[in-house]
This record gives sequence, C-alpha cells and structure tokens, in this order.
Amino acid sequence: MSKLLRRKWAYFGYQEKEIRTAIVFGSQAENVIIVLENDEVLAFGENINGCLGTGDEDEVDDELKRIEILCGQGIQGFEYSVAFVGDCEGQFFSLFAISRSGSVFSWGENKNGQLGLGTTKYTKVPTKISGSLKEKKVVQVASGGLHTLALTSGGEIIAWGANTNGMLGVSSTLSKECSPCQVIDLEVVISQIVCGPFFTLALSDDGKIYSWGENHRGQLGNGTTQFVKSPTMISTKIGRVREIAATHYWGHPCAAITQENKVYIWADYNSCRVDLKPVLTSYSSFDEVFAVANPPLIYRRFQLKLVEDQSKAKGLRVIERLRKAFDNPETADFAFIVEGKKIHVHKTILTISSDLFQDLFLAGDWEDSYQKEKIIEDHSYDAFYAFLKYFYTDEVDFTPDLALDVYSLAHVFRVADLKDECKKILKSGLNSAK
Repeated sequence: MSKLLRRKWAYFGYQEKEIRTAIVFGSQAENVIIVLENDEVLAFGENINGCLGTGDEDEVDDELKRIEILCGQGIQGFEYSVAFVGDCEGQFFSLFAISRSGSVFSWGENKNGQLGLGTTKYTKVPTKISGSLKEKKVVQVASGGLHTLALTSGGEIIAWGANTNGMLGVSSTLSKECSPCQVIDLEVVISQIVCGPFFTLALSDDGKIYSWGENHRGQLGNGTTQFVKSPTMISTKIGRVREIAATHYWGHPCAAITQENKVYIWADYNSCRVDLKPVLTSYSSFDEVFAVANPPLIYRRFQLKLVEDQSKAKGLRVIERLRKAFDNPETADFAFIVEGKKIHVHKTILTISSDLFQDLFLAGDWEDSYQKEKIIEDHSYDAFYAFLKYFYTDEVDFTPDLALDVYSLAHVFRVADLKDECKKILKSGLNSAK
C-alpha cells in the first residue's frame, strides 16, 4: 500500500484490518473505493465524470462518501476498464462490482453498451445487471474498454458491449449487444477471462487458451494477424497454462504462465512485435512483463494482502477441522449406510448445507429422522461418500463417471453449487472424449 493511501486511510479513521477489499484506479491512482468488513462501501478521490458511483461528479476529499446502492450487498471484488471516447483516453471508466451472491453492478461510460444494462446511457449510479445474468452466479468480470465479459460459476462466458471484429465471440460482427448474451461456441469449462482493446482471451480448466476478436498486432496468439469472431484454441505446445494476462494498452503484449512457472508472451511489445505465437521468456511473473512495457505498470490490481492472507489462513484452519470431522464415528451423531458401509456425519453440518436436509432433520418429515442411521439404496457408496464429503471440504475430486450420480444427489438435495461443479466435470469429460 502506498504511503499516500496509508495517510488517507489513517486520516479517515479506518485501519487495514477493517477493510475487506478495495480498488484503486486512475492514471495517478486518484480514485479509491473500499469495502469494509461490515459491508459498507465508501469512496474518495477526484471522481471525474462521476466514476466513483456516488451519483454526482463532486470531488470526494474531506470525508469518505458512501456508495449507497452497494452497501449491504456483500461486495467481494471490482473490475474496471479505461474507455475510449473520441480522442480522449483515461478520463472515462466503466466499473463493475461483484457481490457475494454473484450479482454484478455496473456504472460509468456506456457508449457501446459495455455496462450490460440494455442501454448506451452513461450512468453515475451502480446498477444491477439482469438479463442473461439474472439466474447466474458470476465469479469474474473482464472488460476491454468497449466490451465486457462475465465468467459464471459453471464455467460459462456471458458477453456484452461493442462487437468490433467479433470480440464478443458470438460468431458475428454485425450488431452491438447492449444486453448480456452467452458465448455459445465455447464448449469447454472456462476458469479465467481477460480482455484487451477489442480482443478477448479465455483459459479453460484444462489449461488451454482460447482467443477471439481484433488481431492486427497478433494479440490472439494464433500465428496470424486476421481477426477471429469465434473462440479458437491457440497453440498447446507450451504445455498446461495456469494463468493468462492482458491489459488495456495497445503497446503491451499478452502473457501466460504455465504449470511449470514458465512465462510466455506474444503480440506487440513496446511497439515491436514479439511473435504471432507464444514465445518463452526469462521473466518469472506478469509484473516483470508489464513493468518494462510502455507504459510500465504493476499488473496485479491493488489488494490488501494482510487481510486476505489472514482470512485465507483462518479459512484453511476451519476447513481442516471440518475435514477431520468427516466420517469420524467418534464425533458424528448420524450415519448413512450405503452398500453395507457406514458414512458418519453431523446433522448440524448437513442442515446448514442443504434445505432438504434441514427439512428432514429439523422438521421431522423423515419418518425415522430420530434414528441414528439411515440406509441408502438408490446410489453407490462412492457417489454418496463424495456427495457428503463436499459439505465438509468443498472438494470435487471425482471422475466424470461418478459426477453424474453425484449431480443427481445434488439435484435432489438442492445443492446448487455442487451441481455447477458436477457440470464442469461432466463437460470436461465430454471434451476429453472428443
């Protein structure tokens, strides 16, 4: 955290431990939005064109100002992009906030429908995106300035905004999409998305890179300079990729880090073309790649490491305790018998994890709910074990063959997030079989 920001927060009376997350943006880091642990969302800064989402364009300097609509929404993260309006660059921003439930709020520049609100009207107040996102849980948003994409918990991509040279990946360049629509030509499970000016990159959960959109600088990494309007997989010779990167600047390359921590780049680099396909570098991180680019920048968005690391450590300790408790007959108060074998569980864990378990154990609808054991006859031991283990560990380390049975259990017991995980495994299995 910069000394300037430390002084700002000290002046406003907040300590780092009180802040869940934050976003700092602007050419001189002149705008800041913070989310407190109590779900308050506050902002300060120059607020050019109302980019802070406070509903006006007044500079916020003397005291933090609440962003009313975002307060209490459980905001977990932000994304922003620099919008290009005429000859002006850097003064117009499109911003997005993602809530704990997976809803997305947007505000700012919207001339090309990049806010996903169904209009092209500039808005100074965060507004919830509906349409195709209404029933989806969004886990990531990426924006290239004029176009935006959202990644769902099921590994699907929803796109909206300008569609110059097919950067939405919807197999067309003819129309502008103001409202979110699904990228249907991408039949793989996606784990990460990034956008540059007029192009998009996506990383599948099996480590392959897909690209589409503008390509005159070779930014798609497919060996050509022709634009692509549908997602296309680029070279797999570099091995399994674990993370990809791109920025809003024309003079920056695209980059990827493999499972072996090797860094590859492609496209223009300081206005000199590197290669039309990924080439190996001596760098060890994305920060090194973009620190020597023009203009130089720190790739990682501002984040509060101390708070995140503490939360992660606490979360790991809780998960470890739950892991040890699963199928432990010494602490369990209930057991399922499947194929003659017992799986020991805790009623409390199950009731807070599934509405149906809550009805069965607490409402007494299960005729033998007062008993200590229950025989399961319609599912295999492996499937039911994996299903129950998920409540304790969040793990889905099973094969596509088993995923179908686990999916049916998740459907019956109304566990939506486990259904999404099973869909990913099933989809990966289908793609591997092709």
